Amino acid sequence: MKKCILPVILLALLSGCGKVSDASGIESRINIVSGTVEGTTRSRTTSETEAMTDGHTTGSTTSKAAGEKVSGTTTTKSKKSSVQAATRASGGNSGGSRGTTRHVPTAQRTTTTAAQPTTSQTPTIDPKDYSSITFELNSSSNEIDVSREGMSGSIQVLKDVDLTEIRNTIANDPSKTINDFIVRQNDFDFDGYPDLFIIEKQDDLNKTGKYYRYDPTKGIYAAWSELNGLGFEVVPNAAENSLTIYNKKDTLNYEAKTFEWNEHDLLVLRRYVNQYNDGELIETVLYDENGIESSRETKDSQGNPVGGETEEQPTEE
Repeated sequence: MKKCILPVILLALLSGCGKVSDASGIESRINIVSGTVEGTTRSRTTSETEAMTDGHTTGSTTSKAAGEKVSGTTTTKSKKSSVQAATRASGGNSGGSRGTTRHVPTAQRTTTTAAQPTTSQTPTIDPKDYSSITFELNSSSNEIDVSREGMSGSIQVLKDVDLTEIRNTIANDPSKTINDFIVRQNDFDFDGYPDLFIIEKQDDLNKTGKYYRYDPTKGIYAAWSELNGLGFEVVPNAAENSLTIYNKKDTLNYEAKTFEWNEHDLLVLRRYVNQYNDGELIETVLYDENGIESSRETKDSQGNPVGGETEEQPTEE
């Protein structure tokens, strides 16, 4: 009996260990082994590839479970690129792998901008503005320099002025300047812009000199032939649109001529006054718009008409 039981037990043990089986038993054992592997393998394999191309880093990470085929990673290197591939795997208690990607900084491009040359601009002036004009006596020539504040150099020179007496006066009195001989507040043609009268000679009775008209289109002064022909200082009367010059003989006797501008911007004589005989007699001659004499009369100092040629009358200049 014991001899029969022992072989049976041995056969059972062998069957349990997988040593003895039939065809179906072999297939069952293979399945068991395969199931054991699939159930116990949990580790993961991670591959990391990084490449640096033209200063930039690119990377790819492929992760597959054990028992599966891991696809390959191909790195292409060009002539102008520097490629660096690395595979890193780190394991821990969790059995996983972690990859890192290294960042390679790129160099900043520096752009240089060429400096633009600066150009000096001539100050813009308003030719109608006469307030910034100044005058200076030229020390080396017989001229007056005309300048504008804020502008270098002179804008014009006045050449036809007799500066003999002016220079002598300034030399004897250092407090005097050329501006003491320039009358610039009078508007002699009533266009709204003050003109110039430069005093060349003066005494206790009369002043003579040169006239300049201000040109608001050019911002300069132009020699004035119409007034320069009169010679003496002109007294403007805007209310009558007239100009009067006085030629004083002494404190009592004088001649005065009054002119008006016609439509052609020419001066026309309209009145002549001659006070003579120590101021006792006053002769007045009037002229029409064409300069033709229209009337003549003589009065005494009280305004009474004087008839006849009782006294020798001075001739009109």
